[in-house]
Amino acid sequence: MKETITRTITAFFLIIAAFALIKYVPPLYFSIVLFLIISAAAVEMVKLAQPGTGSRLIILLNGIIIACSFTFEKPGLMPAVIIILLSNGVFFLFAIKQKEQLNTFIKDIGIHFLVIFYLYVPLYFMFKLKELHPNYLFFLIFVIAIGDSAAYFLGKAFGKHKIYPVASPNKSLEGLIAAVIFAAGSGWLSVILFPVEVKVWMAVVTGAIIGGLSQVSDPIESLFKRAADKKDSSSLLPGHGGILDRVDSYIFCAPVLFYIIDYFWK
Repeated sequence: MKETITRTITAFFLIIAAFALIKYVPPLYFSIVLFLIISAAAVEMVKLAQPGTGSRLIILLNGIIIACSFTFEKPGLMPAVIIILLSNGVFFLFAIKQKEQLNTFIKDIGIHFLVIFYLYVPLYFMFKLKELHPNYLFFLIFVIAIGDSAAYFLGKAFGKHKIYPVASPNKSLEGLIAAVIFAAGSGWLSVILFPVEVKVWMAVVTGAIIGGLSQVSDPIESLFKRAADKKDSSSLLPGHGGILDRVDSYIFCAPVLFYIIDYFWK
């Protein structure tokens, strides 16, 4: 009971903060806050991975490059990727001074690239959604919240067929189906609450896609925690775990929604 109250209080303040941030904060300042949030998740991921040789500073600098590539017209994403590949290569070239470090070299450089391309790049599509219109980002958050809630409660009540026994033992096929159905309905409701120019049937289909995808995005992040033998990425958010635990559903959903809007809604 106490944990539920703590979780509810934390969620309330997170919702208020997210609404204010999306609705009222100008794009540049939103980008700065988004960078800080993603960076907090990046630090948690590095702690889970525990590289032998690595530099959080290099990762954060690479994160700044990605942030700039999304926030400003130049340098653009592809030049940013080239800079990141070069900077990480040069870093490890000088950081590895003993042959023993080669034992973890592939893992270590992989962690650097993983944090950038698994966290910073996909999550920065949340900035692109706000840039299009804040209501697109509200659509994303609303659909995922409803879908995840349906998956949790209905999966807990009726779930019998486990789909990710290692990554997320509590997730079931019944929960996944519930997430897709309720997310589809919330897609329709979202365009009423947060009006955007889209046909209702397209909003419903998009909601179903995002609802299903969130049930994939979440357990993939869970694999990192299972590999590190951790329940949560950190204890930063009372009752909710860490920042990484809160943003995991958006990792795949944010870029997919952006391109659905770009190709099919307009």
